[in-house]
Amino acid sequence: MVIAGVLWLGLCASAAAQTGATDRPGPWVIDVRGTTISLPQDPSFYPPVSSTTAVPSRGWGIDAGAHVYPLQLGAARLGIGGMLLRARGAVSFESQPPVAALLTTVTPQLSVNFGSRAGWSYLSAGIGRATMTTRISASGTSPARLVDTGARSSMNFGGGARWFAKSRLAVTFDVRFHMVRAGGDETPTPGTTQVAVSAGISLR
Repeated sequence: MVIAGVLWLGLCASAAAQTGATDRPGPWVIDVRGTTISLPQDPSFYPPVSSTTAVPSRGWGIDAGAHVYPLQLGAARLGIGGMLLRARGAVSFESQPPVAALLTTVTPQLSVNFGSRAGWSYLSAGIGRATMTTRISASGTSPARLVDTGARSSMNFGGGARWFAKSRLAVTFDVRFHMVRAGGDETPTPGTTQVAVSAGISLR
């Protein structure tokens, strides 16, 4: 899936370079995308469970952001903005209580954008905060159990593209790596890298 996203990024960069439009990307966009992201599997992210307990490996949710494009840098246009990703995963089997995980990241971003107002590809990165909350539901005499990592420093980087079929509406996709640092006193967890793939619309 990641390889496919990288190939698409290369294709959209080529398409942007060949477009007949001469105006620049922007001047601003709002992105609303559905997203799927891998979830950490390390046991320290979850309440104590047996080694046979299944935990969610993937979350589904929303990736939203806003960006403005104030400066030209040679052939590229500089973008400044931010993004919010919020995704939930859950597993439930008769042989175990339900297990759920919620991952949230908030990240300011800088991007370099190639193309025209009609459509452009981009590479972007940012440093922000991430939180993961997991829950094992009550089962029999066992109460519900919760683990909250608290806010951790995180960095993401990736790329994508936007195609404006109409003057104010575009189709967009994004492939992104989210790197969350290790940390925590009461709930120590290791560093982890998760991959998100998102697709949706952009408005301007």
